Amino acid sequence: MTVNSKETGVLNIAVIGAGPSGLTSAKNALEQGHKVDVYEKGAALGGTWVYTDETGKDEYGVNIHSAMYEELRTNSPYQVMEYPDHHFPNGTKSYPRQKDVLDYLNSYADRFDLKKHIRFHHLVEEVVSLKDDKWKVTVRDMQNKKTNSEVYDVVFVCIKIYSSPNYPQIEGASEFKGKIMHSHDFRKAEAFHGENVLVIGGGPSGIDLVIHLANTVNQITLSICDQTAFGYESLRDEFGDIVSLEKEVTRLTPNGAKFEDGSQQDFSVIIYATVKISYEVHMGPWSPQRTEIGYNYVYPFLGADTGIRVEDNYVQSLYKQIINIEHPTMAFVGLPTFAVNNRMFDLQARLALKFISGAKPLPSKADMLKDTKKYVESLRRKGISQRKLHVILPDDQKQYWRGIEETADIQSFPESLLDMFTEALNCLVNDPVGFRKNKYTIIDDKTFVKEREEKKPIEKGLESE
Repeated sequence: MTVNSKETGVLNIAVIGAGPSGLTSAKNALEQGHKVDVYEKGAALGGTWVYTDETGKDEYGVNIHSAMYEELRTNSPYQVMEYPDHHFPNGTKSYPRQKDVLDYLNSYADRFDLKKHIRFHHLVEEVVSLKDDKWKVTVRDMQNKKTNSEVYDVVFVCIKIYSSPNYPQIEGASEFKGKIMHSHDFRKAEAFHGENVLVIGGGPSGIDLVIHLANTVNQITLSICDQTAFGYESLRDEFGDIVSLEKEVTRLTPNGAKFEDGSQQDFSVIIYATVKISYEVHMGPWSPQRTEIGYNYVYPFLGADTGIRVEDNYVQSLYKQIINIEHPTMAFVGLPTFAVNNRMFDLQARLALKFISGAKPLPSKADMLKDTKKYVESLRRKGISQRKLHVILPDDQKQYWRGIEETADIQSFPESLLDMFTEALNCLVNDPVGFRKNKYTIIDDKTFVKEREEKKPIEKGLESE
């Protein structure tokens, strides 16, 4: 099956989103000679890496996408976050700051002359399927208060899920007299000076919030399933009695929360950090049963005629989590959770373009559905529920990446990079306070080196250790 009859022709491509996945989709499409328009609802490229003090909605009434907070540093070494043909500057720390990542994305866009193709403050309102698998894309130019529609051969959906935070349903939440918020809206630790804070969710974001807030608040409590997992005790070792660990919350009270063990505490602020991954010593490194997704997959601009539907946070039906099986001139880049790195986005975009351009024949619809069903069944056997089918757990990362490479006939990930990423994830799990002090160096395609960074005076307000 070929997607486009004009295998050597120029395709008119719409890219929705100018974050890391949208940038590499545009870059690869332009490099192959196609015409590209990138629609970005915000004022700048970079997606969630754009920091703003603002929360809620912007001046046009649109949800603010970014979940960035001040002082954030990455959870992955920068080598994992590099595009294969563009490197971070020499001297970049293994775990760079948000500004360093945003500067890197801007340098990528400048190098490949992408910015002239981006239409900022343009909100995609509707994508409609037309004959011959073309698309009518309706976009609102928010600055000029105009709405226009254009026809495209191909649509790349390149938006992540950070605009729609998931609030857990906890009994008594409506009775709580203090402030309840999602980590999506956390910006600066100083705003919580003297507060008694409860953080619900023990994944990387929850732990990072504790680290940022511990020197500012009066008391901070982390609610987690298993206090012996994920190196949580290192938080108390580092910060002392300011940090306490509690079991899961059973209900909220007007002044605080009750926990699974029957205890109760008072709080003035509750923060949901509900991207939760528990480390299970006896079940293997990562437990899918205890994985919760802190955001929802929402695509309000995609109607039923596009062939895409979201059921219990599972986007259906996609071949390799990329190609729209019903209308294979639509591709999703950057969809899987915990496979977040720019090299992966680049590989997904190249796979999509290979099939969409006709450079490689796409499998039949029946074969794509069969492949997708087989993949889903393999996850279900591991105990992963439908809501978590886009979660690629660390133990499965290498298999997923290699599978995409094989499908696309593209070699992208050197073994040393995959091994380094696995090692870095294990360090995050076992040493959540100090893992960013590790320094990683890629020696060659098969070898990397991990060492401890030299201890230097910490510049207050910049480091998160």
